[in-house]
Amino acid sequence: MDDYRLVGKSIERKDVLEKVSGTAVFGADVNLPRQLYAAICRSPYASAKIINVDTSLAEKVPGIRVILTGRDGLGNYGQFIADQPVIAVDRVRYEGEPVAAVAAEDLDAAMEAVGKIRVDYEPLKPVLNPMDAIAPGAPLLHDDWSSYDMVHEAYPILGTNICDSFRLKRGDVEAGFKEADVIIEKDYNTKGIQHSTIETHCATARYDERGLVIWTPAQSPFMLRGQLAKLFKLSVNKVRLICTYIGGGFGSKYELKAEPLAAALAMRSGGRPVKLVFTRREDYVASGVRGPSYVHLKTGAKKDGRLVAYEIKVWYDTGAYTTTGPRITYNSGLAAGSPYKIPNVAVDAYTIVTNKQLTCAYRGFGVPEISWAYENQMDLLAAELGMDPLELRLMNAYEDGDISDTGEKLFSVGLKDCIREAARLIEWDKGYKGLLTPEGKLRAKGIACTNKLTGTPSTSSVIIKMNEDGSVTILQSGLELGQGVNTVVPIMVAEALGISIDKVMAVPVDTLYTPYEKTTTGSRLTFHVGNAALKAVEDMKRQIRHLASIAWKIDVEDVQIEKGIISGKDKIGNEKRLALEDIAKSGIMKEQEPIVGRGLYTTSDIFDPPDKETHQSKRPAAMWFWSAQAVDLEVDPKTGKIEILKVAAAHDVGKVINRMGVTQQIEGSVSMGLGHTLLEEMIYDGNGILLNPNMVDFKVPTAPDATYDLKIAMVEHPHPEGPFGAKGIGEPALTPTAPAVGNAIARATGTRFYSIPLKADDILLALKEKEAGRKEDR
Repeated sequence: MDDYRLVGKSIERKDVLEKVSGTAVFGADVNLPRQLYAAICRSPYASAKIINVDTSLAEKVPGIRVILTGRDGLGNYGQFIADQPVIAVDRVRYEGEPVAAVAAEDLDAAMEAVGKIRVDYEPLKPVLNPMDAIAPGAPLLHDDWSSYDMVHEAYPILGTNICDSFRLKRGDVEAGFKEADVIIEKDYNTKGIQHSTIETHCATARYDERGLVIWTPAQSPFMLRGQLAKLFKLSVNKVRLICTYIGGGFGSKYELKAEPLAAALAMRSGGRPVKLVFTRREDYVASGVRGPSYVHLKTGAKKDGRLVAYEIKVWYDTGAYTTTGPRITYNSGLAAGSPYKIPNVAVDAYTIVTNKQLTCAYRGFGVPEISWAYENQMDLLAAELGMDPLELRLMNAYEDGDISDTGEKLFSVGLKDCIREAARLIEWDKGYKGLLTPEGKLRAKGIACTNKLTGTPSTSSVIIKMNEDGSVTILQSGLELGQGVNTVVPIMVAEALGISIDKVMAVPVDTLYTPYEKTTTGSRLTFHVGNAALKAVEDMKRQIRHLASIAWKIDVEDVQIEKGIISGKDKIGNEKRLALEDIAKSGIMKEQEPIVGRGLYTTSDIFDPPDKETHQSKRPAAMWFWSAQAVDLEVDPKTGKIEILKVAAAHDVGKVINRMGVTQQIEGSVSMGLGHTLLEEMIYDGNGILLNPNMVDFKVPTAPDATYDLKIAMVEHPHPEGPFGAKGIGEPALTPTAPAVGNAIARATGTRFYSIPLKADDILLALKEKEAGRKEDR
């Protein structure tokens, strides 16, 4: 029915009342009868041998029920390489690594017991950055990669600290550079940052004769279920994850963190549940981060601006264990050739272990780090060529029909429209070069664009049930972590059925009931779950047509469902019509089979596995995201302080499903991106000890920082395979922010910065050095 056309409108979130009223259940809100409370004894060293762990004093604390150490042989786990012990056995590899775990009647007793555990260490010299880790003679964090179980494809180099590597080759790079008239070669780096979610990692586990149940704010419950089953030698039907709301994820709750520790304690507690909630400090030192990156980039162009050669080498610091590092290297490696047409491309990326906090997925999967490099490089090229940076980008940007650096023929490419829209909204044509304002501020504009892919192949499944009153219940396992999946999927289902969205709801995720979902990462849920949901709707319609044909005593082929109306004609031409909204009153469902639609969407059939040596592929990804952002800012030369005046964000979303939701995603992404660019940095001493493990010393943007004027353009280049043409927006909205700001600062100050964050004192120092004629670039 026309009244129920929803796609493209602004729809209020389904979870709004729960969240604003405080009734939404998050991980730490779970409390079970007779539960115990857990605390973890963690290493104070970044690298050390464990000589002895003495728990005798801890065992005497009243209320202690379970104490575990590495001697209990809990085993190793990992998404790609099972190199991470639940509790350290003979050595620790990062500050905060668990060396013992305690469960007690109350948290005070558990904490007291942890304080009485005596651990004798032999400190070792830590390896604190990937360049040192790959130097000849560097200490090995893991003596023999082949001794670990390889869970998924990873390519460690034996006898080194490299746990994975990636190579992409297209054309002849050396020949390309010989052809180039201008060559720019620079080094870039980004610092480690914490996800800084409001909710810390937590889990509540119970183990009894029925198996292991864990309440957790997990992003990928089916992946975690499989890992836990393998780790604890249980069949999958004996492991159940009940997912709470997630109080901030951004990739941090993609992998196992608190769950194995809570589960291990619960399996030895005599059937009593065990609750573990990380403190804020624990979250900073012992959960997951976006690790530092180091990039060497060489770009060649002709005099007219055409790019001809591109060589990039990337070293990702993955922390002490492999974790999801290989996926970061793979996803970012496929996108590392930039969003530009370049005939000769070479990409080499390495994932390297160091004695620092574990790296895990972080919004963008490595792409923000490389876009920082190649978009700064584009501005350097433009300056060398005497070109407008906007025109240089438009000249080289991908468009439909171009062949990418993997060999894929691209389609649904809205990149040039994004660049033009960002430039229009920032009023680029009115001037972008640096100027001195009447107030004495240095003002300029910057622009940047990026591409990103979604992880492929992957699978989503959806079950949709029609209830006896005609309302609809959706069962799917994509997690609601603020991006709006529990609103977006009902919007698509309601429109496809032609019913009110008020009659459609999605249930909480529970691996016992909700169907398989690969993961809530990669900005993939709208596309994948949406497609699966639409298939389930078609299955449901088939069943409704069957039941209507029985009730109306006509052939099923003569029953149609369009725009929320069931209609049909009998043999003598009598017409039957019924709104789906009124199906409960019709008697069609009475004493009949239940109406349960099932839908599966997988990209396995379209995926062309890349060549292992060159990563050439006709279809390495189900979809690509295209985006551009521009900024207008001022720098105070007296203080180095940066004020963002205006941000223009243009993103190819394919097709807008929930306009309000897309707006909120972009607003949040810009704020987060500015935090990464101007504020956030994990700072260590020379021994690998984190000096700012809290939200006072680790600065993140807050509401008072969002004083800039934000202009948004939702560019719609429908994806032919997307639900209603939709793509995704979660990660790409973050990616161009940093280089857009960096390019504007370079233009305003006359000094280019190659590392983020760009802090006021660094800018002030650079301005003073420039004034003294000592240095131009930093």
